[in-house]
Amino acid sequence: MTTTAPAWLLAQVDATDDLRLLALPVGTSSTRRVLLRTAVPVNPGDALDVSARAQITNDTGRVIGVGVHLWVYDVDVEPAVPVAERPWTRIAPHLADNCTPNRHHMPLHMGAWWVVPEDWPPGHRVMVAFQAAAFRTSPAPGETVRVDQGYGQLVVRRYVPAPPA
Repeated sequence: MTTTAPAWLLAQVDATDDLRLLALPVGTSSTRRVLLRTAVPVNPGDALDVSARAQITNDTGRVIGVGVHLWVYDVDVEPAVPVAERPWTRIAPHLADNCTPNRHHMPLHMGAWWVVPEDWPPGHRVMVAFQAAAFRTSPAPGETVRVDQGYGQLVVRRYVPAPPA
């Protein structure tokens, strides 16, 4: 079966290496924290090609699970709604792996292709957030894994539909 895909034109590239955390708390379930984020102006029908990476270091002496996530939300919601209360949309399946004491360092990588829905308010910015969570069955109080500075980057390429030929 052959399908045709729309033609896309690269309209913008946003990149950041401004890691927002020095450490991830270790919990028993989802302790998602934003590692990197960037806001991009979009319109309905635009597409975002997202790539994200970071690295953690596990000095706990225990096996720590680490999951990564890519999410988006509307930056320009009116009236202003606190970020935690806005609708967040997951744009890629969760990925997770275990970081053993012998492994010590663990790279985190994730990517996604997301088409802005037709009901998106034109001109509103989308916040693209690369998140991570660290967990194990019985975490110690205050236990963390280090988020390694100098290893993170979030790149968002915004594409617009090409005009008909």
